[in-house]
Amino acid sequence: MIQRIQSIYLVLAGLFPAFTFFVPVWAFYGAKASFNISSVGYYPACLPEIVGRHPYGMAFFAIVSIIAAVTAIFTYKNRKKQIKITNIAMASNLMWYISFAAYILSVQSRTATSLHFELGCLFPILAIIVLYLAKRAIKHDEALIRAADRIR
Repeated sequence: MIQRIQSIYLVLAGLFPAFTFFVPVWAFYGAKASFNISSVGYYPACLPEIVGRHPYGMAFFAIVSIIAAVTAIFTYKNRKKQIKITNIAMASNLMWYISFAAYILSVQSRTATSLHFELGCLFPILAIIVLYLAKRAIKHDEALIRAADRIR
């Protein structure tokens, strides 16, 4: 059952949050300096207002989402548990956006910078979409199994 379509969806759902560690999510441009934010932290962190302030919440929720997606791949024998784990991964991606908004507002209030959108901000929403597709495929498999059990 590992070769099912939901396994591909779950692999993608694990990769998308991992990309937020390496790709800039948001950029700040100001008169003093410009810097980017990712799930790992700020770079280059040259402003004293942001030194030592890392987005631990974003990193935590990205890691939880990655672990949940990988765990859901290997719980293919228990589809109800797989759906619950997929829901946890979806919730952790939503929580990533909440912590992301908190960090954005925190940095903007401390520094005189303007915000600019980066491509990395889309990866958690792509993970949510792929997790939804995986959940739908898992439910479809469950319906097929129940129908086959009824026929016997």
